[in-house]
Amino acid sequence: MAKPLHLLISRTDAIGDLCLTLPSIGWLKSLQPEWRITLLVKAYAAPVAQACHWVDQVAVLPEEMNATQLSGWLRGLQADHIVHVFPNRRIATAAAQAGIKQRSGVWGRVYHWFNCNNRVWMSRARSNHHEAYLNLLLLSKLLHLPTPSDAELRQHVVDWSGMRPGRSTVKNNHIVLHPFSRGNGREWPVEYFAALAQLMIDDGWQPVIGGTAQDAQAFAAHQALFPAGCLNVMGEDSLAQYIQRIADAAGLVASGTGPLHIASLLGQNGVGLFPPKHGVSQTRWGAIGPANTNLQLPGPCDTVCSNHECACMRAISPAQVWLALQQHLTATLTTDATQ
Repeated sequence: MAKPLHLLISRTDAIGDLCLTLPSIGWLKSLQPEWRITLLVKAYAAPVAQACHWVDQVAVLPEEMNATQLSGWLRGLQADHIVHVFPNRRIATAAAQAGIKQRSGVWGRVYHWFNCNNRVWMSRARSNHHEAYLNLLLLSKLLHLPTPSDAELRQHVVDWSGMRPGRSTVKNNHIVLHPFSRGNGREWPVEYFAALAQLMIDDGWQPVIGGTAQDAQAFAAHQALFPAGCLNVMGEDSLAQYIQRIADAAGLVASGTGPLHIASLLGQNGVGLFPPKHGVSQTRWGAIGPANTNLQLPGPCDTVCSNHECACMRAISPAQVWLALQQHLTATLTTDATQ
């Protein structure tokens, strides 16, 4: 019997991007359960990869190694095939030098011409597909596997994502509000999050303000806007703990950032907030879980604005967001009552 393929998938960028690669891994395992899959990630995003039960091994990219050392390290992983889902010149060069037999990437990166022996034409910038589907499409083309439809991806997204915490059995009334995106998405005004928190408290829910220690420094200037009933946990959780906090909560509200996708892939209730601009809209980055709603103004919009000051984001009201989330919360309570 032939040895099962050992596939190394390189995704060494942001948390949200990594999240939206996980469904492709579950899909691969549904077709090729005997394959061994190693996911190559950066250290800060590793807990996301470690939460996926479809991943056989998580390899954390050593940042301090020189080219020769990195090549030797990659050789030690003993992969048969590396797929550069996120293009990275340093990794592509080292993988070729390591002698990994099959090395796959897109034609659009010149360094792949010299370091990959399997390439496909594919442009994300001009596509109207969701990021999760683009990752699946890339892997299917590079691995010569039949491509499922976008509808099939959305139908199976929670199962294919395989995040271990799953839907928690802990019953609490916490709703996570994640106001900052660290520049990765258009941000909803902080004062709107404060108004939303008050609406939640008025209806008997507990808003939990989440984010990193860096976010906590930015939040300090706005904290007085928030009602006293909020629980501020910014900077308190590791990423693994934050994933579990999201799993234990009743829901989450965020713009297009990593925690929104974590909630989505866990099957959690959530509302995502987006501008009607190509490349950063819900079409490309919206939450795609079964209990999610994405709010976005009808578009398109050609106004030039920043991630922190966006008129289209400001036009989404706290009342709209709360109504959208309440619909999911009610559905969950109804389902729980009948089980």
